[in-house]
Amino acid sequence: MATNIPTHNLGETIDAALLVLDNEFATVDQLLEVLPGPDFPTAGIILGRAGIRSAYETGRGSVMVRGRVAIEEVRKEREALIITELPYQVNKATLVEKIAELVRDKRIEGIADMRDRILA
Repeated sequence: MATNIPTHNLGETIDAALLVLDNEFATVDQLLEVLPGPDFPTAGIILGRAGIRSAYETGRGSVMVRGRVAIEEVRKEREALIITELPYQVNKATLVEKIAELVRDKRIEGIADMRDRILA
């Protein structure tokens, strides 16, 4: 079986199912209180709530997710972009290749080096 429904927190999903079992006329607002939205395994930041509300109301909606990036000073006049979370289903190797391509084509500037440092 295949689906396009994003993953949700299991505990919140159970709470939402119990809410609907106890009150078949539960509103979307009540549902959003116990099931606020998808819970992606790679984390990321969900942009806006309208897509989630639309999905709960109509069965159709889109969720925009972005990664989490921090800027750290490496040394004087040198900063590093530290990507700690990627949107769900973004392939890290493909992302690195795309960034390298953009640097090579001079579409973005200021990147001197890229490293993949997985912290366990």
